Parts: sequence; structure tokens; C-alpha cells
Amino acid sequence: MVRTMGERVWDVQVERLVDVWNASDSLDAVAARLRELAGGAVPRWSVMARAAALRKDGHELKRLPPR
Repeated sequence: MVRTMGERVWDVQVERLVDVWNASDSLDAVAARLRELAGGAVPRWSVMARAAALRKDGHELKRLPPR
């Protein structure tokens, strides 16, 4: 199945995404690493949507500094 770039972020395992998020110092760094893991473009808006969903589900994600 072909995934759109906005959907690729959902292919990354939850634990892996949480680890990447908490080890990064910016949203750009998170998106860059997730591009590698997902094997293609991952827009920042989709990373933010996934992060919001994970927080809603109770996962601990650190606050990233504003741009």
C-alpha cells in the first residue's frame, strides 16, 4: 500500500518515536530522524499530530523549544 507523506509518521513504532522525540532538541531534528526511519518525507505537521495523539494516550514527550 502506498502511504502519503503525512501518513508515514504513523508507520514508526510508538516506542521508537517517543525515544526519538525525547532525544531531540527541536522539531526539525525529530522530523529529520523520522524521515530516515519512515523511509521518505515526513512533514512537521504530521509529526506534531502524532505527538499530540501520543500525549493524549498518556505517553510522556518532553516540551521542545519554539522555533
